[in-house]
Amino acid sequence: MSLQFYDAVKQLQDECIKFPAFDTAYEQIETNLKLFRATGVAQNLLILGESGAGKTSLAELFANEYPMVELPERNLIPVLKVEVPAAATIAGTVEAVLAQLGDLQPERGTVSVKTARAVKIARSCGVEMLIFDEAQHIQDRGRAHSQYFVGDWLKSFMDALGTPVTLLGLPRTQILLQVNEQLRRRFTHRVSLTTQQDSDSTEADSLRLFTSLASALPLPLDPRPYQWGELARRLHFATDGRVAYVKKILVSAYSQAVLESSDSIGINDLSRAFTTTIWPSGIGGLNPFHPSFPFRPLDRAGEPFQTGEMNGSTAARRKY
Repeated sequence: MSLQFYDAVKQLQDECIKFPAFDTAYEQIETNLKLFRATGVAQNLLILGESGAGKTSLAELFANEYPMVELPERNLIPVLKVEVPAAATIAGTVEAVLAQLGDLQPERGTVSVKTARAVKIARSCGVEMLIFDEAQHIQDRGRAHSQYFVGDWLKSFMDALGTPVTLLGLPRTQILLQVNEQLRRRFTHRVSLTTQQDSDSTEADSLRLFTSLASALPLPLDPRPYQWGELARRLHFATDGRVAYVKKILVSAYSQAVLESSDSIGINDLSRAFTTTIWPSGIGGLNPFHPSFPFRPLDRAGEPFQTGEMNGSTAARRKY
């Protein structure tokens, strides 16, 4: 592969596309920050989205707009972004906060000592907003009582800090709020991060998302034998409207086209890319780029976008 190929792939991966729900979530986070700065009122926000929907990109984009400022006497961190560790314990979560605050020994002390230290450092660093990414890891603690205690710690930490908090996580993060009523009351405002606003806009949004990302590649897209509108529908079913999956398909399709010395990215490239990067079993009529694809969501049991609530018997009852 040439240097041009790698440069194109890197540019594609670095692209951040702002679809309507992305803009809504970003604006709400910013509104909460401005409200806090103007009045001291801390409004919290829960942002939910499936894997690959753009949650981490959103968190990083917003945090980068308010970067750390290094002063002689201290560091100012207006927006503190923390990734919740997998199977989060209270100790692990507060250690992640301390690490992002620059604490050199985040593991030192008991949970209460660590928490008090995190609050003290956050205040001294001028933290005005806390963003927790991968919040579902708190919910993934397993049994309800474990989830409750981690959620209770989070509630107490939020109260002590007194700043707006944004949680970003998979849809199952809502279970955590169901378990802990006090935490639920602090996150009454929620935003769903999806490109599926309504049936009329889905096709246009999918095509806009795909072509915007594809513009970073040196090779053009060729929709034949489909029209652009039909290609947009197929792309939506192939990616579920998730930015990360769009990028995966494009990188793979672009690689295939380059290997075959093609002058464009065609339907066959996209079809192979879907099977390679999204779903190995997606062949024939189960491949959204195949002529016989039935134009339905691939969310049944064993399919790439299977919903968490769906089981085999439910899926079996659904028809094409």
